[in-house]
Amino acid sequence: MRDKKKPFQRSISRTIEVRPQAKKELIVQGFLNVWESLFTSPVHLDSALSKQPVHLKSILAQILPSVLLRPASQAEALGVGISPGEPWNLDLSGLAHWRPSQMVAERLYAMMAQPHLNIDPVEEDFPSHMIAEWKSSWGEAITTDLIEVLGREAPLGIRVSRRVGASTLLGKFTAGPKLPVRIELSPLSPLGIRFSGYAPILRTEWYQKGEFEIQDEGSQLMALFALWPERYGSILSAHPRKIRKLDLLPPPPPKDTPTWVVVDACAGAGGKSLALADALKGKGRIYAYDVSDKKLMALRRRATRAGLNNIQSVVLQEGKESEALERFKGKADVVLVDAPCTGWGVLRRNPDTKWRQDLSVLARLPLVQARLLSLYSELVAPGGRLVYGVCTFRVAETREIVEQFSSQNPHFTAQEGGYLGPGPCDGFFMQSWMKKL
Repeated sequence: MRDKKKPFQRSISRTIEVRPQAKKELIVQGFLNVWESLFTSPVHLDSALSKQPVHLKSILAQILPSVLLRPASQAEALGVGISPGEPWNLDLSGLAHWRPSQMVAERLYAMMAQPHLNIDPVEEDFPSHMIAEWKSSWGEAITTDLIEVLGREAPLGIRVSRRVGASTLLGKFTAGPKLPVRIELSPLSPLGIRFSGYAPILRTEWYQKGEFEIQDEGSQLMALFALWPERYGSILSAHPRKIRKLDLLPPPPPKDTPTWVVVDACAGAGGKSLALADALKGKGRIYAYDVSDKKLMALRRRATRAGLNNIQSVVLQEGKESEALERFKGKADVVLVDAPCTGWGVLRRNPDTKWRQDLSVLARLPLVQARLLSLYSELVAPGGRLVYGVCTFRVAETREIVEQFSSQNPHFTAQEGGYLGPGPCDGFFMQSWMKKL
């Protein structure tokens, strides 16, 4: 059988050949610096990597997620001994100085130019409380699928501007210099293209012209679902599942788009705000709310590059949102509450989350989600739509939130809803309600 390397390893091997000065000692020290920062500061993996020298960043960006994704299975495969229960029985200080992480990183680096060693994820690659909750909520079979999907690297998804079209941009990519990964139209999102792994696509002129944005296929679908749940709700499931093949491919957005007022609550850096604005072909008005001015500044830059002028960002003060939202009550056609969550559906993109998540967060987040859903529901106009979304599949943050809101708000009628992924897209939950006239 022909040996197949994973895409990220091919790209790293090429980086090593181009930059031979990136010695093992520098790589190891860079790894240790980033690793320790993950457990001694609130910095996230992407931010920690961004502070590393350019000649180290591309290599560390492959080694670190790999160690974080599969600590136990990789240690065993690479001959690194770890004590029973580790790393999950260690506190933050112990994790910051966990010696096996360095040993695994050193061996991964040494193997980069060699054929890929296939390592299957195992239960021990995840915290025991996470595995226990998966089994309790979903059973052994689904838990096995979750381990398999969330313990491996994610594909790269992009959302293509409607003015360009996914097929047109795919043609540009395939006609240009050959990329070290497979590339295809997304079978999940009518606006998406999927790459099997990392590719240096942000350097292309098409990105600079705003023809696409990096966005997971599931996140793209949440934006489309928020606008047209009757059109995209059929892809959702009653439980998390790895999507192997769809009976019917999701249709393209309607050609004639309305001039709706749409609110994107908890907008962050605005990936879904941009998707909403583009799906509506620049019509109507998208209000992007968030408590982080820094994130909304990033949204404004991205909107300018994409040529989208129908997005208005609004900075809110945490805990005082209701005061700022008072004048918008009952005026929105669509309100999307993409609430803060445990992020268990995106662990392969944010593998450091499972290492640092305080157990108290599991109990606190449903309270935050319920408050935000109730708060932003007041903005929905009669006959308008409320949509709740999270990138997790915990029952306490999904079904229970829906049941609680529906029972407390009889003037909203529950409609389409369910789980999407994880696999091949990230894992999401979505639910729509219609406000009665």
